[in-house]
Amino acid sequence: MIQTGLYMGLPTQATTNAMFSRVKHWLDSMAKEQAAHPDIKLLQGKAKFNKSYTNLPYAENIYDDTDGDVVINSWFAGKKSSLSHFAVGTIDNLLLTALKQKHLFLRHLGFSDKVVIIDELHAYDSYMSSYLEKAIKWLGAYHVPVIALSATLPKEKRNDLLKAYLKGKYGSSKIKASDNWEHNEGYPLLSILDGNKLEQVSNFSIVNDENKTINVVRFNGNEEEIINKAVAEIEDGGIAGVVVNIVKRAQDLARLVPANIEVLLLHSAYLAPEREKIEERLQANIGKDATRPKKMIVIGTQVLEQSLDIDFDVLFTDIAPMDLIIQRIGRLHRHKISRPIHLAKPTVYITGINSYGDYDEGNEFIYEKYLLMKTDHFLTDKINIPKDVSPLVQQVYDPNVDKDIKDISDSKAKFEKDLKKSKKKARVFQIGNPNKKGKNNLFGWLSDGQINVNDDNHAAACVRDIKETIEVILLRTTSEGTFLMDGRNIEEVSSEEIAGQTIRLPFAIVNSSKSKDPIDKTIRELETNMQSLHNKWKEDIWLRSALVLELNENNLTTLNGFNLKYSSKLGLMYEKEEEDE
Repeated sequence: MIQTGLYMGLPTQATTNAMFSRVKHWLDSMAKEQAAHPDIKLLQGKAKFNKSYTNLPYAENIYDDTDGDVVINSWFAGKKSSLSHFAVGTIDNLLLTALKQKHLFLRHLGFSDKVVIIDELHAYDSYMSSYLEKAIKWLGAYHVPVIALSATLPKEKRNDLLKAYLKGKYGSSKIKASDNWEHNEGYPLLSILDGNKLEQVSNFSIVNDENKTINVVRFNGNEEEIINKAVAEIEDGGIAGVVVNIVKRAQDLARLVPANIEVLLLHSAYLAPEREKIEERLQANIGKDATRPKKMIVIGTQVLEQSLDIDFDVLFTDIAPMDLIIQRIGRLHRHKISRPIHLAKPTVYITGINSYGDYDEGNEFIYEKYLLMKTDHFLTDKINIPKDVSPLVQQVYDPNVDKDIKDISDSKAKFEKDLKKSKKKARVFQIGNPNKKGKNNLFGWLSDGQINVNDDNHAAACVRDIKETIEVILLRTTSEGTFLMDGRNIEEVSSEEIAGQTIRLPFAIVNSSKSKDPIDKTIRELETNMQSLHNKWKEDIWLRSALVLELNENNLTTLNGFNLKYSSKLGLMYEKEEEDE
């Protein structure tokens, strides 16, 4: 089969936006060279806010254009989106090929003639990896070339995906390779499947100046002490990056930055259009070839650790699993640029460690304590890049080394229990394997003993083990009318633009009710509060099913026993009502 297109899958909307610009640039040069009009699709929920994408011409408006242009083909929309020849999107689009859902055949058709590139392979948890393995099997069945990329991949995950592809392609996962292939910890390492023969290459020539030593400092300080240290580090100029695991902690840190120092905050609790602008500002300030400010502190959550070509002079990061720590370090001294003398040696400060085995409730809620303890145990005061990358990652994910780590047994037992539960949960709505006896195609999978997933929102939730919440349109209502958060009256803007002013409510707020179905209760309360708008919008194709959270003239409201406030600087903030008394 001849591959006529490409799909690039990434973990988040932010990384997808960054990669889209690169792929579009590549297609631009190809279009001009060949006087062609390749079509491209940005496959993520907030694509309509990406100007680089929405400003592209539509294929039906191109006539005798001999210069060549990258275009959007409007026929490739909705359930047909994956049929576009070139696509950049969140990994969910690929994972959905493993989900029992209507129009599944269109998804499979869309991927069957593409080269599939999966970036940041380490970023997908055990739940998502279960879907990924099933999708990889079907790509193998179609003989689709797959390129999977990661700088910090545990060998077990690498081996599982190699076997999954081979299983889908030939019905057998038996690989012909050297005896030690499953334990190969070479770095960098290229694993190539040619039929059922595996070649692994690790003897790459690495230029000496690509090697660097990272100083690692454990910094046991509170939020104020972290910011004071960051300010001191950039006293003579520079960019300090602060990556934390929880949105509220990021907001608290941003409040503490002195007024005379520029701060950029990025996390998931911003309105979609505002987050897009922040991402653009981030690239403009510390991206490749950017005009860097003299001083800046960039604070963010995990959105900063993946696929963003940004550069910090010094880094602060909360404790996280080793592979993610190294990914965050990948933003430290990333580019070859002139730096302040004090920051000439790359240094990372590890925060969020109170003591061995105590990593704050928030960090342990986000990541398994077992992985945090192992990361803490193996993290030394220096990391040599690239020599130490693979050994550090493999040690954290290798259960055979646990006997030498004190007090690990309880957290390990919980980790293994959670892992088993996650994999079992992931299998509920998955289609079966290709080459299954009696089923060599997709026919019948959607009526095979289990309920299908019909709703698109439910489908998106099925392929990510996320805590269910609600997306709302955020508006501001005063005595003078109802406005968007940027001050425009909703009577003066289009329904489509109003529909784009969305934000996802924090899980804690939506699920705070003790009712049997807290999400349904929250929806009913929101619908009651927006009754007047609902009557206006019930015939509007963009707004008839929308939920609205209305703030007052001070950008405040209450919901489910929480005070909520929105700030264009900090995003959506919340706290229990009792805490205000």
